Amino acid sequence: MRLGQIFTMAALVAGLGLSVGAHAGDAGGEFTASKFTCLQYTNGLGDNASGKAQSEIGRIWMLGFLAGRYKAQMNLEFTDDAAEAGKVMDLTLQRCREHPESSFMVVGLQAIAIEPHKLPKNVTGEFAPSAYTCGNYVDAKAGPSNAAAKADIAELWGFAFIQGFKSVAQPDLEIPMTVKPQLLGAVQRSCANNKATMFMDLAALVAEKVKLN
Repeated sequence: MRLGQIFTMAALVAGLGLSVGAHAGDAGGEFTASKFTCLQYTNGLGDNASGKAQSEIGRIWMLGFLAGRYKAQMNLEFTDDAAEAGKVMDLTLQRCREHPESSFMVVGLQAIAIEPHKLPKNVTGEFAPSAYTCGNYVDAKAGPSNAAAKADIAELWGFAFIQGFKSVAQPDLEIPMTVKPQLLGAVQRSCANNKATMFMDLAALVAEKVKLN
């Protein structure tokens, strides 16, 4: 599987009146699922683990990735049953223990997303994708630091969602972190004009329309 290849944004998010340029800045030290190993994920799950924050980011990424893929396949289903909701990340842990050197993205694509799983209704206490609107996102972005932190969670999930959505048609495609600001900028600008729209639905629309090459 070819992962890590750099792809650039082609141009228009048709129908939204938005455009995404061909180049973006350095991704810096942000989480990259194709470089984050399953061993790093499992090692960060302990209460006092030094990599705990990265493993939590990985968990949010995986839930966003799976949601996007299932949305594209029209079999996305959320659940608020705790036992059912925990199964997908239990499976992720199991597969990661079986393949510790594999990247989180490869395990997500080849070992988790191959079958539909019900996803937890609440990704975090502050973020429930099935109830989170564009208005919630825009307001959080413009709010104080604690509100902006909630928007950061939505953006992490949303970026992974778009990756998962695009992976149905292009399984070898990795959307590089360098285009994250432009891609989420398109989401934010459109959300500002469509506050009643669900954030997830807007992310799906952007994923459908944006071209990567």
